[in-house]
Amino acid sequence: MSSSDATNSHIYFPLSGSISLYVGRHGKHASVGMAVGLIGAEGAAGLQAALGFGAGNLKMVVQSAGQAYVVDGDVAQRLVNRRRTMLLKFSRYLWTVFDNIAMLAARPYTQDIKIRLAHWLLLSAQRCAPDPLVLTHAQIAQMLGVRRASISIAAREMKLKRYISYSRGHIALLNVPALQALAKTVI
Repeated sequence: MSSSDATNSHIYFPLSGSISLYVGRHGKHASVGMAVGLIGAEGAAGLQAALGFGAGNLKMVVQSAGQAYVVDGDVAQRLVNRRRTMLLKFSRYLWTVFDNIAMLAARPYTQDIKIRLAHWLLLSAQRCAPDPLVLTHAQIAQMLGVRRASISIAAREMKLKRYISYSRGHIALLNVPALQALAKTVI
């Protein structure tokens, strides 16, 4: 799936890669905003289509390329109308997504960039597993709504502490417990 394929009337069930839920303006040349959610093989993007809702303020942006099953929103909506247990399952999942969005949206106001970077790297690695983590500093900066230079400084500090290694967009988490401790830090 590419970001241009992401429409409001389809539901994507990733098998690999990840899709960020982005709020703000995301254009061809510049983005203003930030990612407030990340969906990998554990979930679905565009599930609101099964409930008859549009995308609202969220835009789906491919963070890491991969494969996904695609289901037409109208087909999923008919399934939900016939099998009410599906409505409950979708509602529970959407509540989890909503809860994660609220947490990620609050981070810029409560945590510094290094803490947010640690959290995003852990989340990205979890969502993309078992695939390798491939993200540039520019992509991460876009997702976190900060300048690329800020990500480069924070990543370099983590690299010097041997929490991560990176080269040409390939990121390896070397010390997951240290990253987890950093991500849980509250300022």
